[in-house]
Amino acid sequence: MTNKAQLWTADDMYRFARENKLGFNIWGAWLQKLHFKVVAESLLDDEYAVSSFIGRHTDYDDDEGEENEGAQADPKFFNTQGYYAYIITNENRLVYARWRPFFHKVSSIPLNYIKNIEPITHIIWGHVRVESLGDNFSVFWTKSVVRRIAKRIQEGVSDIKNSHMYGGYQTNAPMQEPPQQQPMPEKTAEPKVVYDTSTMYEKLSSAKLSMEEGLITAEEYDEYKERLLGRK
Repeated sequence: MTNKAQLWTADDMYRFARENKLGFNIWGAWLQKLHFKVVAESLLDDEYAVSSFIGRHTDYDDDEGEENEGAQADPKFFNTQGYYAYIITNENRLVYARWRPFFHKVSSIPLNYIKNIEPITHIIWGHVRVESLGDNFSVFWTKSVVRRIAKRIQEGVSDIKNSHMYGGYQTNAPMQEPPQQQPMPEKTAEPKVVYDTSTMYEKLSSAKLSMEEGLITAEEYDEYKERLLGRK
């Protein structure tokens, strides 16, 4: 498994491609960073690159006929459309772009639209041909770089097929059963105080009679009544 990163800026994308030997632009870093800047500015909110690479780009159309298709299947250094910047994003897109002074070209393909990834290499040079439900193109560079680029794209497509999303929305980890909900304890009915009214009446009557006969004071009667009624 190749390493993946969180690449937010054009400088980060360019540095990742160089450090992982995924192509370079012989005309200089400044131009390649402009290509990556076009890519970075086209991303969605919270979208970033997990991998990036550099190569010479060639578009082709399957409807143009076998003869032309055969010519496009084997691009050379000087018959390509020039250097492009490519990234694979956490939103499972392959985005590629080229900076031009007055016209920038940027395209993207959902990884699950890619049908075929075919690296074709020779003694020194090579290209990887990408066929999808939308655009079809090839990336040309040295054979070792082409093989590494093909591996990056293939891993992205394989992750989609295995339901593993870079952004963490799905994984292959076994689903854990939700914890069983513990039964709620039954509510215990609050004990109701049942007053023996007849007994209370008799006690109060007896106490009041004792007060009237002078056996207890009015304060003692009131205190007894409050205690009997549970107010103290």
